[in-house]
Formats: sequence, structure tokens, C-alpha cells
Amino acid sequence: MKIDQSFIKKHLPALKECVNNASREIINIYSSNNFGEISKSDGSPLTIADQKANEVIMCNLKDISPDIPIVSEETFDKASLNEIKSLYWLVDPLDGTREFINKTDEFTVNIALIYDKKAVFGIVASPVKEKIWHGSIFDDNQREESSPDCLRLVMSKSHKSINDEAFLEFLDDRNVKYQIIEKGSSLKLCGLADNDADIYPRFGPTSEWDIAAAHAVLASYGGSVISIPDETELSYSKKSSILNSYFIAFRNNEIKSEYLPLLRDFFKKLV
Repeated sequence: MKIDQSFIKKHLPALKECVNNASREIINIYSSNNFGEISKSDGSPLTIADQKANEVIMCNLKDISPDIPIVSEETFDKASLNEIKSLYWLVDPLDGTREFINKTDEFTVNIALIYDKKAVFGIVASPVKEKIWHGSIFDDNQREESSPDCLRLVMSKSHKSINDEAFLEFLDDRNVKYQIIEKGSSLKLCGLADNDADIYPRFGPTSEWDIAAAHAVLASYGGSVISIPDETELSYSKKSSILNSYFIAFRNNEIKSEYLPLLRDFFKKLV
């Protein structure tokens, strides 16, 4: 199967409808007082909305492309890592379940197309904002590049860690001017694509399905997601774990070129 611009263009309307269908299921439950919340084996929360959205997406994707396998957070089994193909859909039906439960409105529906360990296409929907982002490696949405006088850091609302605090101290010690913008779920990466922020440092655990779709969106606008400590573009389809390395995302190459050398000393402290 050839994955190119024509493939994306052909299926984009159905993929938009897919995330809209999932969003409607999520909003129906979000508007109720019955989330059916339970804890998964890893301690993360699961709601009826996660399950309903997953059912919709799985069904829709099978109609869109019957020959492309699907890896979803809600049906994933670690034993399947060795069976992951070079081409597959990677799905997080409800990213930001804690934000969903806490009624912050900052949760998303995420579908990525992974090919040869790269996120070649991604579509992200915000059910509350009724907004969709999408992008692929075949797009050229790059804006004029610039480097800010005051660095805009996008950080999590619900996952701030000791490493995050140490990172801010590192910037303070080097007299880097910054402001913090808080967002939940994959909206952090979408914020870079929208030019609402400049970098997104993540020094805590994430899974591949958490960021793949928004990674593809950001890349279509000239941004990047850089793995720590090897400083290469974050890749997917790992056979050892579904977890990502720590990473830092940049809005554009100019910002990456300016700040990546500065941050290397901090990276050394993390590994």
C-alpha cells in the first residue's frame, strides 16, 4: 500500500468524521454525571467515554482502511509489541482522561498513521472546542521562522514533576526569560503548531499514542519533537516498550537551533 499525499487526501474527510463521531460520544458522557470511572492496572483512570470513543474509532478505521492494523490504548497488550507492523493506525481515543474527569475541557481525540517508525499523519480533535488539527509529512504549512524574546513554555496542568521544577531553575540560573502556558493532553503540542507556545519539555512518562498524532501535526508546521538524550526526532514502533523517552518539542528549527545547545547540560542530569 502506498502512503502518500493522495492517500491522505482521499481518506481525510472520513477521518474528520471519525474524530467528530468519537467527540460526540465523549461530549454525551461529559455532559452527564456518570463517567463510570475505574483505575487501570497501571493506575491511570478509565471512563465510559474512553471506551465508547474507542469503539467508534475502531469501527470507523476498519471501514476506512480494512487492511491497516490498529493499535489503540484501550485494546493494547504489551505482548503485541513484537507483532506491530511497519504501517498501522495508532489511537488514543481520549487523551487527558484526568482533565476529562476534572472538567477542565482540555482533552482530545488522537489518531496517527505510523509508517516505518514515523508519525506520517495525525489528526487531533478537541471535543469541547469543536476544533480539529491535522497534518502530515507531505504538508508544507511552515510559517516564517522567528525566535522569541521571552520563551513561551507549554507545560502540563496535571503532570508537573520534580524534573519540571529543576528545568525552570536551570533556565532561571541562565537568565532565560520565559513564561509558562498551561495546557492539558496533546493540546500542548497543538499549541506549538498554533504558535501559542515555543517549546514543550516533557521529562516524565508518556506513551506513543499520547503524542504521535500531534507530533505529525506539529511536524507539518515545521516543528520537531526531539528525543533525550540522543537528540534525534522521536520515533515509534519500539519493540521494547510503548513508552517514549523524555523529549522536548520545538515550534520551529530556529528555536531548536538556539535553545538545544543550551539545554544539553540539563539533559545530562536526566540520564
